[in-house]
Amino acid sequence: MHGFLNIIGWGTLLPIGVIVARYCREVPMKCSEWYTLHTRCQISGVFLGSIGWVFGMLLRNASKHYKLHTHGVLGTIIFTLATIQVLSICFKPEEEHECHKYWKAWHHVLGYALIAMIIANIFRGIDNQSPKYRWKWTYIVILAILASIALALELYKWIKIIVYKSMVLNRSTYTSS
Repeated sequence: MHGFLNIIGWGTLLPIGVIVARYCREVPMKCSEWYTLHTRCQISGVFLGSIGWVFGMLLRNASKHYKLHTHGVLGTIIFTLATIQVLSICFKPEEEHECHKYWKAWHHVLGYALIAMIIANIFRGIDNQSPKYRWKWTYIVILAILASIALALELYKWIKIIVYKSMVLNRSTYTSS
């Protein structure tokens, strides 16, 4: 239950929330509900991941021969930073405020760092399982699907930006004569 909840919560829903925030605002798709989708994915992911973390703590405390020290420490760091990330929304400055750009940069850096730590810790946890190959390949497929979606959206975004800029450049070239 611990691994399943963490793979779905931390390892799948949080990256989906990042993809929604990055690609559903303007380019390539404009979705007026992007923020709602982003926060629902993030809150659901943190909720399931937190339950998974609690199960992990219970498993650790119930085991006489606990050997996953790094996995447990990383899990606690992930839980703590994810909680800080969610709570930081309460302190988000208005877009016009001079501190907004710093808050936004911090939010992005912490978010991407969390995703990297989560992926590493999920693989670390999977490596400690006895039927690890099925879990590992399942999560690799999930990550490959998410990465493929992100790559396709990123390429589409850049193609759209380049086409738009060339149209603006062509328009200004023909109208300036």
